[in-house]
Amino acid sequence: MITETASNPPLLSTKELEALQWRVMEKWQRNRHKTRAPHAGPFASFFRGQGMEPHDSRPYQPGDDIRHMDWRATARSGRAISKVFLDERGRRLFLIVDRHPGMFFGTRRELKAATAARCAAILAFSALAAREHVAGAIIGDGIRFFPPATTTNGVLPLLYAAAAPAAVSSAARNDSLATHLPVLAERIEAGMDLCLISDFHGLTDAHAPLLRNLGGSCAAHALQVWDPGEESLEDAGVLRLCPPGGGAALTVDTHDAALRAHYGRTMTERRQALARLLQRCGVTLTRIATHRDTLGQLEAAHAGY
Repeated sequence: MITETASNPPLLSTKELEALQWRVMEKWQRNRHKTRAPHAGPFASFFRGQGMEPHDSRPYQPGDDIRHMDWRATARSGRAISKVFLDERGRRLFLIVDRHPGMFFGTRRELKAATAARCAAILAFSALAAREHVAGAIIGDGIRFFPPATTTNGVLPLLYAAAAPAAVSSAARNDSLATHLPVLAERIEAGMDLCLISDFHGLTDAHAPLLRNLGGSCAAHALQVWDPGEESLEDAGVLRLCPPGGGAALTVDTHDAALRAHYGRTMTERRQALARLLQRCGVTLTRIATHRDTLGQLEAAHAGY
């Protein structure tokens, strides 16, 4: 269970996780009804490396997906023929949730770490509905791995860890996805559906070999969590910024128009550089904003694939 206290509440409460599961299952059932597919879910196309294995063919039936038509057999026989697929069993979703200090930042609806926890919960509940195995790792003051699970109770420890209250120690200041990529590259097995949930702070071209290894062996997808306050520097006067976990404070004069313009250009360049890096490494990218509905954004991203 998530330990909830007034002084240090979790990023997502147990009730919020339950509500997310209810929304996911509601949409799952609606999508399944539309497609008539037994395991059709809202986010399967995030992971295009896995599919269903062709098994047989049969005469076309009303409701069959037109994309599964066997056109060669149709041409030979003169009647519409559909392919029959074996449902893929034992698919494995591996979630990596980054909780480095910079993820505990937010200027609108919630912290980036809370949005990351929502993403993890939505994808996990969707995978469970598709009878997939869900495993993962939480990064923050070290790295913690969670074994595969196929039930809600089995996956809750992973989700509770992703939604745990902020507990940033001085040792975790430089702890991030980038620092743990070597360990993750060794632990991730080929064929997994891999989802990296992070702001990807500190990820550079130097990490390309490790990312390329992940993108080549898995269906890898990156969810970049971002906050509007990071995109541009508002004219808010003189600000005193204190880094999470302690450290020297930084004073910034946001009245300076040149400084604001330079900040905006820098953030745009970083965003574009990350997109190019992930594309080269075979990792697809979706950006998730903290101030918008997380489930809606994931659905919209799915529709674009």
